[in-house]
Amino acid sequence: LDQRSIKVIERTAVPVIKVSTKDSRSRVVQLDLSFDAKEHHGLEALTMIRHILEQLPMVRPLVLVLKQFLLDRGLLTAYTGGLSSYCLFLMVARYCQEQAPSWNDCGSLLMGLLDFYGNFFDPRITGISVRTRQYFFRSQEAQHSQQQFPEAQGWNTPHQNQFPDLTKRNSFSSKPHRHQPLHRQVSFQSTQTNTSQFKSGKFDPIWVEDPLNPGNNVGRNAFRIFQVQRAFSDAHRALVASLEWDINSEFGDDGEYPLLKCLLQNEDVFFAIDDPIHLQRP
Repeated sequence: LDQRSIKVIERTAVPVIKVSTKDSRSRVVQLDLSFDAKEHHGLEALTMIRHILEQLPMVRPLVLVLKQFLLDRGLLTAYTGGLSSYCLFLMVARYCQEQAPSWNDCGSLLMGLLDFYGNFFDPRITGISVRTRQYFFRSQEAQHSQQQFPEAQGWNTPHQNQFPDLTKRNSFSSKPHRHQPLHRQVSFQSTQTNTSQFKSGKFDPIWVEDPLNPGNNVGRNAFRIFQVQRAFSDAHRALVASLEWDINSEFGDDGEYPLLKCLLQNEDVFFAIDDPIHLQRP
């Protein structure tokens, strides 16, 4: 444990202590320590995350890659305006809920997610709910937070109520090729905003509902969300350019994950993806 890394973050909904240590491979591991309190749902959140990962196993590698991606750019800390790990997890889980259960191509999912959140998603208008498995209009957040949804149906079944028009969208030209990723784009319908429906979080930069506490917005401190979106958009554009440039070439000389290496500064995430010990954990 590096004592110089200890940092106490008091002005948050749940105060935390941030520390850094090293694992068996001498890789730096950053930890957030919190303590049991009335507003603390850490143990319940851990159980929920395990259930989601069991039903949506593709969430794990996507979160690992995106956490390192945002960490490299200083956008993975909530109290400095970035996304918290929990918020990022919920955003990824919500995107994966829209995909076909049999679609497990993580490369295509990563491309689609970067494209969707970077180029199409508008956090000023749209909220994110893993609990009800839908995107919702923020102008209707008051009604949405009171909506009941049976958890017994699982986390991986898309809710086909508010936004039924889901169409596959290609991130490339109309000419198909072997690297062409497919993802679904939600068709957001226009609606008139009734400002009287907004609650106290109407000025929050992004609304990501806490499944364990629907009235809690875990994205309320992400005031740099547009930087996050720009980073996602730039990453998607870079990946598209790399694929189109190397479409007729082989990647064998570059080793594994040649495209991820152009996005990530720290390659530890590759060990985490491949490590069979980690793969057995939720």
